[in-house]
Amino acid sequence: MRHDVFISGFGGQGVLLAGNLLSYAAVIEGKNVSFFPAYGVEKRGGAAMCTVVIADGEVGSPVIGSPSVSIVLNQASLDKYGSRVRPGGVCIINTSLVDTAGFDREDIEIIRLPMNDIAMQLGDARMVNMVAVGAYVAKTGAVSPASLTEALKDALPERNHRFIPANVKAIEAGAEQVNNQKA
Repeated sequence: MRHDVFISGFGGQGVLLAGNLLSYAAVIEGKNVSFFPAYGVEKRGGAAMCTVVIADGEVGSPVIGSPSVSIVLNQASLDKYGSRVRPGGVCIINTSLVDTAGFDREDIEIIRLPMNDIAMQLGDARMVNMVAVGAYVAKTGAVSPASLTEALKDALPERNHRFIPANVKAIEAGAEQVNNQKA
């Protein structure tokens, strides 16, 4: 088993936290993992992206030229990286901030979710990354929801542990959206 994902957005959307969370969940499950973050010098508002590779066997490289799954949280990310998704892959797009009208790849599955809207319904726009993680895990099964919940203790600083229940709800909401689209 091998899963790879490329997550992109802008600083402040929690892109790196999402990748870190997936990595901790994979470690909890005893899987090998590679987490490769990258972000602009601007911090909040600048480009942010990361790759995560989860595997039962060895992970050869953290660099993914053509990811099997891409999570796109903003328009600039779709414009820049949408073409990189491997044929037969999946692109999970935040339609709250992304216009997909010009993105018409027939060789991949496109999952459109209003992630910011979902996060706002839960009471906090900052939960967009957790909605995305929930959608990704529901689609791929890369890690279990239980491992994600446990991994939140490692991924979040202790001062933010009071937000773990809200993060779990956001993960569940993202997963529910994908599961409803399957039905």
